[in-house]
Amino acid sequence: MSLLTAMLTAATLGPPALAAPFTLTGTDGRPWSLSSALGRERILIVRNPSAAYLNTVRAQDTALQVRDLRVVALLPPDDARLNGPRTLMLTLLADPGGKVGAQYGPATLIGKDSGVKARYPAPPALNTVGALIDTMPMRQQERQQRGR
Repeated sequence: MSLLTAMLTAATLGPPALAAPFTLTGTDGRPWSLSSALGRERILIVRNPSAAYLNTVRAQDTALQVRDLRVVALLPPDDARLNGPRTLMLTLLADPGGKVGAQYGPATLIGKDSGVKARYPAPPALNTVGALIDTMPMRQQERQQRGR
């Protein structure tokens, strides 16, 4: 998906809808809630991503940290991908019955302000998401403050 397509997708959403809260079990057996990350991080929720996509996320962990972008992968319980390597900005969650994943679609980007910034028909390329984030006023302010 190109940056232009991503921006048009985000623009057609109209006023930002707020992300619906949820709590699911993480790979460590502890609950993880969306509300625990909002305000501190941007969240890219991806439903049932491929192992290759998860490996791409792992490889780009440093770039995700720079943009405060956490990728939350929603997977079926007992899925082998839940036991994959962990990184700082990748959260793997079991989504019993796929209820949360159905709510967020294949992929949804949520801003620090809890607003839905973009919806994607498939897990998007991380550079596309990063380019969209870089156009956001809050991110531009962060770049000035942090120098990156």
